Amino acid sequence: SKYEVLDSAKAQLENALEKVKASDSANPETVEKIESALSSTNSKIQEINDEYDLVGTGMTALGVVGDLVEKAIIKAGELNEEYSLSSKATVALKDAVDKAKAAS
Repeated sequence: SKYEVLDSAKAQLENALEKVKASDSANPETVEKIESALSSTNSKIQEINDEYDLVGTGMTALGVVGDLVEKAIIKAGELNEEYSLSSKATVALKDAVDKAKAAS
């Protein structure tokens, strides 16, 4: 498991709880304290799982977006090479500037 320390603490608390409950002289206050600690440990494990799963999901989503952006840039480069878009855009911009200057 990713969280061996917490899992170990949980297992120890569960064992302690079972032993205390099995005891003939089980103190209800002790049982309550162990149950509370066990509940707190379970909550912390769940909180950490949720936090890291959220981070993992976010990283996956960012990875997908990054892949899409990369593919779009590659495709734009391929189209530019195939159709000489950059040089055509430059020529069109130069023509527009020249026309604007001539009109002034």
